[in-house]
Amino acid sequence: MTAASTLAQGVPCGNPSPPSRAIVVGAGMAGLLAAHVLAGHFEEVCLLERDDLAEAPEPRPGVPQGHYVHLLMMQGLRTLTTLFPGLEQTLVEAGAVPVDWYRSVRWFGAAGWMKTGGEGFVTYSMSRNLLEFAVRQRVQAERRISVVKRCEVTGLSFDASLSRVCGVTFRHRAGTSSGHADNGTTLHADFVVDASGRNSRAPTWLTAAGYEAPRETVVNAGVGYASRLYEAPTRWDGRDWDAMVVYERPPGCWRRGTIFPIEGNRWIVTLTSAGGDHPPGDEAGFLDFTRSLPASALHDAIAVADPVSTIRQFRRTENRLRHYDKIGRWPAGFAVIGDAACSFNPVYGQGMTIAALSAVALDAHLHALRRSGDVPGSRALQRALARVARPAWILSTGVDIRQTGDRGPAHWKAQLMQCYVERLLPLAVEDDAIFRLFMRVMHMVEPPSALFVPSVAARVAWRCAPGRSRER
Repeated sequence: MTAASTLAQGVPCGNPSPPSRAIVVGAGMAGLLAAHVLAGHFEEVCLLERDDLAEAPEPRPGVPQGHYVHLLMMQGLRTLTTLFPGLEQTLVEAGAVPVDWYRSVRWFGAAGWMKTGGEGFVTYSMSRNLLEFAVRQRVQAERRISVVKRCEVTGLSFDASLSRVCGVTFRHRAGTSSGHADNGTTLHADFVVDASGRNSRAPTWLTAAGYEAPRETVVNAGVGYASRLYEAPTRWDGRDWDAMVVYERPPGCWRRGTIFPIEGNRWIVTLTSAGGDHPPGDEAGFLDFTRSLPASALHDAIAVADPVSTIRQFRRTENRLRHYDKIGRWPAGFAVIGDAACSFNPVYGQGMTIAALSAVALDAHLHALRRSGDVPGSRALQRALARVARPAWILSTGVDIRQTGDRGPAHWKAQLMQCYVERLLPLAVEDDAIFRLFMRVMHMVEPPSALFVPSVAARVAWRCAPGRSRER
């Protein structure tokens, strides 16, 4: 009996479960990747998703940010292609566009245009819909995984001592044809992974069973963004780039914009700003916003391109860290992963890479348990997942903290990093080796500490020396 048919009938938590079942809540990128690694350790993996899932790369309600630019960092690409051999070729055949960050991305920072040079740092630019669909196809093809659509998880099921999670309660959402009760049905499992994203209800589920709610750290710079698709011009004399990034020039200007190519010979153009200065959703306002960017190149580019979509806006961009790794008591058989544990301002494009690295950490946890024989899910796993997300959290919140003016012990690392990077970036305008190092750190190929190696730190210190500001 498959997990899907079992779910349709409903299995009380007290009934014997099939051997070795895992449940994943949420079929976004974090949930898909978690299900994939779980299939290597459990005989049966049931992936429960609120949305309907189309048989083509299409947006869905559970991913409202799916209409906007999504960067797959180099570390994310490497991790995904390790998890799914051949995925890179699948993406290329579906229209993903290769982008060399050393050579073909024009990048304007606070100190001007970065000095690009070299080649070979290639990732692929595509819509979020295409990437998620390609991964979902791979996951759905795995024999041990069943995907159940339009299924809302309403809570966790615990054992009698409330010390171990032994399943979930669920209901079928409107539009399903199950014909069964829409609430109070339970599916048993040996391990439950919550990958339900920013709207995760895990804090409520845990407190209902007497557990401590996780402390939260939130950094919200009030960033909003707007995106539009354009048909990429087929002929454009003098164009020497495939993608463009125009960053803000604080403190006078917090506006930025990007152009990235995606499948179907299209550009996805995304504009952002902070502190309530949100890009408009009307055509004239959208174009006026591009004129106000610190460099005119982005406006000049879209002026010769034809729009092929409406303008879409998005404003839920806060960074939110739930400190599950700090909870004193943790139930066995349960884990929280991806945006459900740590979500970033989407404008920095870190979420999918952290989801991939978190799946690798989950896989390592399960391999270690084979030797020890312990129950999966623990505070040790949550600590490992927190370590995976920490570098991205520091980089993401460093920029946003400057915009909010937040201070305090929770943010000192991010403040230090942002202060240092602001002094480093002028070097990237002059030196392509510094630009390449910055790219590798941004793409998580190297840790942020790589920016502090003595040869680089000495040059940053020299620029900050007394009198240097007057010379520049």
